[in-house]
Amino acid sequence: MKKLILILIVASINLQSIYAQDPTKIDSLSSEVIQSIFVEEPEFLDSNSRKASLKAYPYAFYTPESKLAFGAGGIFIFYTNKTSDVKPSKIGFGGYYSTNNQYKISMNNTYYFWENKFYFNLPISYGRFINKYWGTGNDVDDYDDAGYTIETFASTLTLQLPPVWFAADRSGIIFDYDNTRIVDAQNNKFLKNDSNSVIGSNGGELFGIGGDLVWDTRDNIFFPNTGGYQYFKVVFYPGMSDYVFTNFELDVRHYRAFAKDHVLAGNFYLQSTVGDAPFYKLPSVGGKRMRGYFYGRYRDNFFAMLQMEYRQYFAKKWGFVLFGSAGNVAHNILEYDFNSLKYTYGTGLRYLFNEKERVNLRMDIGVNTDGSMGIYFGIEEAF
Repeated sequence: MKKLILILIVASINLQSIYAQDPTKIDSLSSEVIQSIFVEEPEFLDSNSRKASLKAYPYAFYTPESKLAFGAGGIFIFYTNKTSDVKPSKIGFGGYYSTNNQYKISMNNTYYFWENKFYFNLPISYGRFINKYWGTGNDVDDYDDAGYTIETFASTLTLQLPPVWFAADRSGIIFDYDNTRIVDAQNNKFLKNDSNSVIGSNGGELFGIGGDLVWDTRDNIFFPNTGGYQYFKVVFYPGMSDYVFTNFELDVRHYRAFAKDHVLAGNFYLQSTVGDAPFYKLPSVGGKRMRGYFYGRYRDNFFAMLQMEYRQYFAKKWGFVLFGSAGNVAHNILEYDFNSLKYTYGTGLRYLFNEKERVNLRMDIGVNTDGSMGIYFGIEEAF
């Protein structure tokens, strides 16, 4: 009941906030809301019990792109064996439908086997929603007709075992599939052109294979006070795909507490594509990496950014954050222009949604140097 009340409160606050802002400057919440449902480790889980449990609840949200949307989600928790050391496996699910015919259905399967030595993760999603494309580059102009309608089915299988060749905590193999259609280019001048000058303007089918490495020393995965997290991923999309390219990602995080739950967090993130990546797969400024920009406001083959955040509780369950970030996109790493860096800054409120696992309900307001802003809601910290 507490979770349902909080979700409805967030939806009403979100609705009021967006009406008060320029509706073209606020990020869509659809993916993050769905993802948050099955990422959280629920508070009803008793680590000493091996019994399976199921919990589901409704939610609502509003964005200028989706309009008013209603959905439901839930999570099924179970154990693959009865030993006390094995981590809980999870099947999360969620879906929403909006008043302007946008929808998304998602399911995330996470399993632990053999005393956590074998990890299996398979998120699956299907949806139809509005996205935006302003062109490629770090100085593209803003304009009102950047929207387009996309329909996509995506799934990524990750299998992880104890590393053999690398000194990492975990290493794995990745199989990625993405089938995207541009349903309606609307009035987007880049996508409605019959010349197909933009790679990916008709959508396409992608088959990827790759691997990842993880180093994780955080004391808590949801609200770390100390430690760090480093993640490296490379995925190749070969000739069986409609577009041939390679994607690299590096995510480095560090946390330091001046007192309990008074934390300074830092995050360096880098993403690069080599080859003919479709425009909707290009590294992009925005979203939780550079809050204050609509995700995809600037896109190109290379993206690097640094963000810092100070986190503190001021009451038993209430906290606040202050954050800032700097980053940019470029055609490649050698053309990265520090003189045209994009900057964002902002603040946010936190509510301790799950005291046992230290999971926060998050509301952030970010402002960028272009003069626009974004409002963000979700569960867990941005990084």
